[in-house]
Amino acid sequence: MKTYTIHLIFMFVLVTACGNKNSSNSDFDYYDDEYEEGFSSESSIEIDRSETESKMGFFDRLTRKKLKPHRFRDARTGIVVSSSSYPSNWKVISKPSYTIDQKLPVFLTQIQGPNNLKSFNTPMKVHVSYQNPQTYQLMRNSAASNLHRPMISNQRIIEEEVFPRMQYSGFEFVENIRLPKLENFIQGKLRAQSGGQVQMDMVSTVWKNNKGQKALVTVGKIFMQQPLSFIDTMTLWMYSADYMFVDEDHFTETVSTLEDALINSKENPQWKQYVAHLNRLRAQKAAQQHRINMQNRQAAFDAHQQKMRGIWAAQDANHASFMNRTFGSSSTRSHQNFINMINEEETVFNPQDGKNYQVDAYSLQYWMDSEGNYIKNNDLFYNPNGGINLGNREWVKVGKAF
Repeated sequence: MKTYTIHLIFMFVLVTACGNKNSSNSDFDYYDDEYEEGFSSESSIEIDRSETESKMGFFDRLTRKKLKPHRFRDARTGIVVSSSSYPSNWKVISKPSYTIDQKLPVFLTQIQGPNNLKSFNTPMKVHVSYQNPQTYQLMRNSAASNLHRPMISNQRIIEEEVFPRMQYSGFEFVENIRLPKLENFIQGKLRAQSGGQVQMDMVSTVWKNNKGQKALVTVGKIFMQQPLSFIDTMTLWMYSADYMFVDEDHFTETVSTLEDALINSKENPQWKQYVAHLNRLRAQKAAQQHRINMQNRQAAFDAHQQKMRGIWAAQDANHASFMNRTFGSSSTRSHQNFINMINEEETVFNPQDGKNYQVDAYSLQYWMDSEGNYIKNNDLFYNPNGGINLGNREWVKVGKAF
């Protein structure tokens, strides 16, 4: 099964990858950013405006245009996953998280910069949804019952999670906006890497406070469906929110800079090779486990068949014993006599054609012609061939076949 790469600056950075392309690592032989192990605690979204920026001179504007790459690094292997370039006067730190996959990180990112810029994303929340309500009942007592939740809209996520947090921090809702450049870029990535199986829903909201600041909060959700059984379908869905705060006069250009950092990000070919190798190992392990499961199933089936053969043999022995006790030692005769008793029939032998026939029981004599027609008779002196011959044919007296 392929694994997919999604790297969203505003809402989440879900890093896995697919493909194995041979390309140069020269794009990653540049400035080595300081890598920080963790983040400072973020108890609220209050913005510190103790520092105000004066009007920028020519030198400040020139410095601001310079970009510095930030590496998103896998803590397990030390390999750089990807790199994005930000203004050199921004401080960017990232921390890999392995809550979704133990070997493929999801990155939490924090940014601080001039004009009271602060930006961060929230941890990814993962859920599984089902079409059949009965499946939720079955999953209620499972160890991962908190994962099972019907998929909800982005608007509901905003109402339940974003609104309370922003209002508590003194921000009021302004409007919903679209970020078409960013959305088109991400949609293109998803289509290229998932073949259209993974879908995305993205909503961006604008906020402002009475201190001259604006905020952008983007909720991004990705989801994919797959059949669970012939009566149900499973939907894996996950979402994250990305918060960005900056002075109102610099809101538009900051949003554009963040978009450019994402769209121009570079994936490390070495990481692609590592993930491709990891996927091959996982596929081999899955195939091996499948073979083991099939062997276990076959062994269980063979054991069941062996057990059933023993049961059937015992039943046959009991049946033969019953027939012998009831009708004698001849199994064929015993069985036929038993059937005749149930059907109230007799089995007779016709010497004309050498065949056995079934006739109604409880008669002293049976006369039969060459076509299998028979006459029942209880008079021992009766002969259908004397006097008026019935049907002008020869009738033969038949007796029991055994």
